[in-house]
Amino acid sequence: MLQGVASALRRIKGHGRLDTLQIVEYDKRRFRDVVTILSKIKAGSDGSLTLKLSSRKLPKRAHPTPKMQAEMVDQMEGSRVTIERDRDLFRFSAITKEAVIPVREIPVQSSRAEGIADLLKESRSFKDQQKYGKLLHRYLMPEDFQGMIDMTPLTLMVDRSTAAFPWEMAAFERHGQSVFYGPGRQLTRQFRTTLSGAPGLITASIPNCLRVLVIADPAPEVDLQLPGAREEGRAVVKIFQSMKEKQQGLDITIEQRIGANECDPVELLALILSEEFDLIHYSGHGDFDERNPVKSGWVLGKDEMLSARDIFRARRVPRLVFANACFSGVIRTGKPFTLQESNRSLAGLAQAFFERGVRNYIGTGWPVDDVAALIFAECFYTEALSGKELGASLSKARKAILTNGSTWGAYQHYGQATAKLIVLSEKNSANDI
Repeated sequence: MLQGVASALRRIKGHGRLDTLQIVEYDKRRFRDVVTILSKIKAGSDGSLTLKLSSRKLPKRAHPTPKMQAEMVDQMEGSRVTIERDRDLFRFSAITKEAVIPVREIPVQSSRAEGIADLLKESRSFKDQQKYGKLLHRYLMPEDFQGMIDMTPLTLMVDRSTAAFPWEMAAFERHGQSVFYGPGRQLTRQFRTTLSGAPGLITASIPNCLRVLVIADPAPEVDLQLPGAREEGRAVVKIFQSMKEKQQGLDITIEQRIGANECDPVELLALILSEEFDLIHYSGHGDFDERNPVKSGWVLGKDEMLSARDIFRARRVPRLVFANACFSGVIRTGKPFTLQESNRSLAGLAQAFFERGVRNYIGTGWPVDDVAALIFAECFYTEALSGKELGASLSKARKAILTNGSTWGAYQHYGQATAKLIVLSEKNSANDI
């Protein structure tokens, strides 16, 4: 822990100092061990460290009472809707700060539900997106859940089965206008299953500082190369460089690896394991192995995969992973993925990253239009780098390409809508206002 504190102090480069470090330990034996270790450090100091030790006994922890639990719910923003599926039966339950809603069961014909999803993915006109988006909402969402859907941010708790649907594109009528879940209600997804403990710590946020790694079009094989991904990578780098120049006092460090010549798998792994990145942006092919999810990841070549397990052997993991990973099927048999397979693959890959400690993952549920993807990335990062929450930033980015086909609906966020990519100091926040 002290090594981690020292690492943080080195990163702020003399812009601040640590006056007090408070350690809380409830186990008496471990408390004595901590005191012993700190005393040895104090005694062995060469004079460069001034350490004063003091200790006190805290009152015992109280178990949460119903009143305390109610207060925790009162602090919750928006609403959370859990969606489960058992073949032709969908189950919905919701929680808001007002009440817990009983389970609602909606019997459907799976072929119809999946057909609606396919039509949404293929829709090119805004009129079609409105029509099929409202159909998805009316066909699946319980009628008495409208109050939950009206709250922002809206969080859907899904598993791989229910994640296969483009919920971002579901829509309803409000005051004569169509409201989509994604841009209109800042939809964020979370996993219903309980994930294992994170083996790595989240990279600590330092005011006005951001370390970024951009990986784009890494495969050397011609049939795996994506010119659009390479263009996206360069555009993302330009966005960060431009924001760095525009906002004085914003310290952005950018590492870029674009094209096969810059994406040696061993070198990439060494870079990720040796550095502490706040954000990793990937653009290229992705693959998901249903039988062995931990081996799923980003494709660096025919026989090269950068998996979630490989990447996050690092001591600290990024606070955000943005992966425009195309699940085209060319990696396996050459047969294109269906919408259901592609969305399940995205959900499975996002879950694999979550199990390695990542808190926020943005991915695409199907191949996207290159031009629209660039506009989306520029709008999202511009908002996020100004200190806006991820949910609000994604909402604005979706609105920016709402009339450019179905690309806006492909972007899915797994994580916390209220999380931020960067924390700005009060001085920078005042300048933004």
